[in-house]
Amino acid sequence: MRNTRRRRLDQKLPFHQRLLGGVQNSFGSPLANEARLSSKKDNGMSDLEAFINVLKCGFGTGCLAMPYAFLNSGWLVGLICTFALGFFVLYAMHILLHHINNLGVQHNMPMISYRKAVELSIRKGPSIFHFLSKPFGYLVDILLCAYHFGVDCVYVVFIAKSLKHLGDMYLWVWDERLYMALIASPLILTFLIRNLKSLVPFSIISNILLLTGYCVILNYLFRDLPEFEHLHAIQPLRNFPIFFGTVLFSIESVGVILSLGRSMRKPESLMGTCGVLNQGMIVVISFYAVFGFFGYWRYGENTSNSILQNMPQNDILPKLATGIFALAIFFSYALQGYVTVDIIWRNYLEPELEDRYLRTVECLLRIALVIASVLVAIQYPDFGLLLSLVGSFCLAQLGLILPGIVDICLRYEEDYGPGKIFLIRSMLFICMGLAGGVAGTVVTLQTLYARYPVVRG
Repeated sequence: MRNTRRRRLDQKLPFHQRLLGGVQNSFGSPLANEARLSSKKDNGMSDLEAFINVLKCGFGTGCLAMPYAFLNSGWLVGLICTFALGFFVLYAMHILLHHINNLGVQHNMPMISYRKAVELSIRKGPSIFHFLSKPFGYLVDILLCAYHFGVDCVYVVFIAKSLKHLGDMYLWVWDERLYMALIASPLILTFLIRNLKSLVPFSIISNILLLTGYCVILNYLFRDLPEFEHLHAIQPLRNFPIFFGTVLFSIESVGVILSLGRSMRKPESLMGTCGVLNQGMIVVISFYAVFGFFGYWRYGENTSNSILQNMPQNDILPKLATGIFALAIFFSYALQGYVTVDIIWRNYLEPELEDRYLRTVECLLRIALVIASVLVAIQYPDFGLLLSLVGSFCLAQLGLILPGIVDICLRYEEDYGPGKIFLIRSMLFICMGLAGGVAGTVVTLQTLYARYPVVRG
């Protein structure tokens, strides 16, 4: 077994496998041995490859919900807050990356994970909180598992709604929940793929399909724009939490970003004012703002939680785009769920089981996660609200609250700057994450419960 592992590590990994290995390592995976190859100068990503991957991790299903986010915020608030929240999260990401790099140097751990960084930082903070280092490490695992499981739930809803849209036109009128039940078996088959390398072709196909789909949408988005005066510049404050969660879901990609610096030939190019991270995220944030603004302008108060539902029903291209996106998301499902399985299996279940039960239990875990995601989607078949809930609950903590806590703890023995400016900055991260995260989670849960009440016997 050890010789097999050594032979595998001696091989030069292709670009996509290097990136995926780095992503898994950032999520706390034992795949660090694969990702560690990325640090070699002759095997790392170029600045252009890293830039492309910053763009790739930004353009997903969340973009389709941005016009709906603008519907909940108003066009003026939406434009201002998309840029403000986007750059705020980007700033928090810079701080987190800076501290993780320093911790890696101090502890001679070049491939340090998010969980390990949180644990080490809390141990360097006030002694009264040292006992929280392990619980907060577990919290990072829980949030990462919940995030990727939530993404898979969103994917199930999206695929089912797309199939229903096409099925109603060409086959028969079925409830979307029936489509969710029918796609469970194909999803299980892809989810039973245990080798990360085997998922790379799925990622490539998905990216090509997503790019094609967005080109079709943009072709319709700027046609025959209606009168601008009918749009609301500001919407009631009670709707803003849904906007907050949607934007966070769309632009927050802390796991991928944490891996890029370790996967690059010149890691120093990632950071900095004109670094790869800033260049890529400025493009992503600007595109989301423009896409959301024009999507809301095009469809106004009739904007659906997915822009695909607003496109002309009789044209062939929108139907083609719907099928393309459904297929792209289908191919992305297993890759998102891989992170959840990897954390639960390798960190918690595998060490406790005998060798003869490993394969069976892992397969049962994978099947159970698919079934659970389908059941959640059946109970709450709302693409926009599920997406907002995942962003509010998970990403507010991973992208704002935890970076603030890490910064406070690591600066505890040093200096918080003149007037404790760095302490104020970190508290601002935490307060914004708490306010937006709690409000977004509560409002989204209330809305979900009101629309889809749980029947009590």
